[in-house]
Amino acid sequence: MRGGRLMLAKVQRRTPTSMTDGYDLPNGAEQSRQLHDGALEVFPGGVSHNIRHAEPHPLYVTEAEGSRIRDADGNEYVDFWMNHITSVLGHAHPEVVAAVRDQAEQGLHYGAVNEKALELGRRVTEYVPSAERVRFCSSGTEATMYAVRLARAATGGTRLLKAEGGWHGGNTDLSASIHTPFDEPETVGLPPGAAEHVHSFPVNDREAVEALLSEHGEEVAAIIVEPMLLAGGGVECEPDFLEYLRDATEDNGALLIFDEVVTGFRVSPGSYQARVGVTPDLTTMGKFLGGGLPVGALGGQAALFEHSRPDVETDRPVLAGGGTFSMNPMTATAGLASLGIVESEPVYEYTESQAGRVRSELAGVFEELGIETTTLGTGSLFLTHFQPEGPLETVGDVETATNREALHEFHRRLLAHGYYFLPGHMGAVSYQTTEEELDGLIDASRSVAAEMQSEGML
Repeated sequence: MRGGRLMLAKVQRRTPTSMTDGYDLPNGAEQSRQLHDGALEVFPGGVSHNIRHAEPHPLYVTEAEGSRIRDADGNEYVDFWMNHITSVLGHAHPEVVAAVRDQAEQGLHYGAVNEKALELGRRVTEYVPSAERVRFCSSGTEATMYAVRLARAATGGTRLLKAEGGWHGGNTDLSASIHTPFDEPETVGLPPGAAEHVHSFPVNDREAVEALLSEHGEEVAAIIVEPMLLAGGGVECEPDFLEYLRDATEDNGALLIFDEVVTGFRVSPGSYQARVGVTPDLTTMGKFLGGGLPVGALGGQAALFEHSRPDVETDRPVLAGGGTFSMNPMTATAGLASLGIVESEPVYEYTESQAGRVRSELAGVFEELGIETTTLGTGSLFLTHFQPEGPLETVGDVETATNREALHEFHRRLLAHGYYFLPGHMGAVSYQTTEEELDGLIDASRSVAAEMQSEGML
């Protein structure tokens, strides 16, 4: 079934009534402010994930179900951030919750192999074209770390090619070329020379890839790319560019890695690769696969995983997969329940059609107001960029040729109307997001954009 019991009251289209600590919310934000004050004594900056930092303070969420979340002050929102773009089915889908509750009574984790994990792994190999074998871990960051390690072990190369703006988690090997200027590491604290083995190219730029392959030849272990760059504002790889990467890696003895942590099982059961008909050597997955619980996975050719088998002697052993909580039965149960729903109900048809409507109607709203925008997104995802200076073909275009401050302020003001986005980031339509809620988002977007326009911000 679509949806289920909602513990949160219906979000009303409303006029903000009070301003507290910089937030224009019906119930203010005093409880969130107090919690944040306490968090400053515990966490650096008051958060354990920098992306959740907000000025003047984050809003503390206390409940989530269906399409809604509620904060510590009782303000309610239709949620479009959806747990870091994880919850395709919405929050706390009743079938998933029931399955997890039953598993909890049988044990949270065994520290041993279990049948639920086996079944989820089997489903991955059935659906994802590249996944002849699969190894589980606990996050997308771990999955990309293991993918790189396995690629280096299999090819003997050390260098990696990645798209500018591609985010592959926080691992050391790939913490480069994420934000402009792309020639600087994403963080300090990396080993000297770490970035020397990572080279980047603008997405969809064949000539740039050809030049890097020509320069570094057999030293290239892999090309890793997100088919759609979530942190890159929704810029997508063109299908023929992915086909080119497939051919180029084969010709150069390198591996092709698709980072489908975001797109895996979100755009289809076979993930993005099935949609475009391009099969990489390795695929990293996460997010949806855990049904709302922590998960990471690495799938790929069976021959590649021979390097990681514990029961076979090899002159090049490689650790690829693992961790204390790797595919615990709770996560496997949640993942299986979620897959069962997308197998039996029109999840993709609904979320994609509704997100497509949102992309189209938002574009129409801004055109009516005379505001230049470009709306990107695929499947159930969407993001509007304000005042682009031209086509948004690369992440560099998104970061340097759009009004990023206006986008953040736009998302911030939508909070007052009952719509929650992580400012500056993609929005996601879930299976439990209603058409009425989406109509409300369109109306609120019109109101907020007109308000910002009247203030000279757009």
